[in-house]
Amino acid sequence: MSGRALRLGSLPPLRVSPGTVIMVLVLAVLMYPALERVSEIPSRAILLAIGVGGFLVLSVLVHEAAHALIARAFGARVEHIALTLWGGHTQYRGGPRGGIGSILISLAGPVSNLLLAALTFAITALATDPGTPAALFWGFCSWLNLALALFNLLPGLPMDGGRALEALLGSILRRPTVGTRVTAWIGRGLAIAVVLVPLWRAARGHASMTGQLLTIVWAVLIASLLWSGASRALEGARVQERAERLDAGDLLRSMLICAPQTPLGQLPAQVDPEQVLVVDLAPDPAAPGSLGRAYRLDTGALAAVPAPRREATAVSAIAMPIGPVRSLPGDLAGDALLSAMLDAPAPVYLVREADGSVRGVIMSADVNARLRGR
Repeated sequence: MSGRALRLGSLPPLRVSPGTVIMVLVLAVLMYPALERVSEIPSRAILLAIGVGGFLVLSVLVHEAAHALIARAFGARVEHIALTLWGGHTQYRGGPRGGIGSILISLAGPVSNLLLAALTFAITALATDPGTPAALFWGFCSWLNLALALFNLLPGLPMDGGRALEALLGSILRRPTVGTRVTAWIGRGLAIAVVLVPLWRAARGHASMTGQLLTIVWAVLIASLLWSGASRALEGARVQERAERLDAGDLLRSMLICAPQTPLGQLPAQVDPEQVLVVDLAPDPAAPGSLGRAYRLDTGALAAVPAPRREATAVSAIAMPIGPVRSLPGDLAGDALLSAMLDAPAPVYLVREADGSVRGVIMSADVNARLRGR
């Protein structure tokens, strides 16, 4: 989600989607009939209904802020909090991967809503007349927070309860991807249930026609979000399993490596231009820490150079830039290999032996293809 980020005190940058307004209005429409029955002034009922929607946004913000606070406590870098049509999410990097830390981060949001539910329930209990609009307003806020907490505690991805169960199963089974697969399929089941329940209630005539229609539409939208989130988790598990199978030795390309000043005439007569890598070891200010820059031969330009002129033509004359080139140890595999590449991004890596000699070349494009299952 793009857009300008707001800053509220020490909270991470806050991004508010226009869909948040839609969420407030939809909830206000759903709440208005009940508030209108106990309010003598229609405008007051409208304001209270909008207020319930606004309090839901505040509750979502508290929920996400709780996630951010616990994530920071475990060393994560929180990038932003987003409020959207679907509620919100907290974007952070680093921090714990599985175990008690991930469980606590996941449960922090629902726990904050349970506390808000307790607070608003206490305010409702203090009302001298439980039938007043104000008492009904705080009652709705209490039940909404309780519903928000319980909904997020459902044990399927992408819900917080699903993430906690995912971390727990991953820790017990020592296979995080198994926990992801189990909770993602539970999430898909929940998506189906989210649609079936309001359809069943509508068939039994438990609400007005307008309320039934809005509830069903909202349920379909929420179900689509749950289903897509669970599907992304399943794809993430597949990618993680492929990452665990990565091995530097399997990804090696045996390429002819030459310097930019190498004459074309010194290349083997039948060499495949795709198997030639031109490496300029001059420092590259744009890529600190790299060995230099890599180039590949332009096949068309190579064919256009007459044979008599090849001895006097350097490969740099027909080379096209690929980008910076870096080095990797030859014994890396799995997450260690992927982490090393992510820490020092480059399209080309020279894999070196212990004595410093070049064993071969790894192309980032080949790694990406493996992760995509190609």
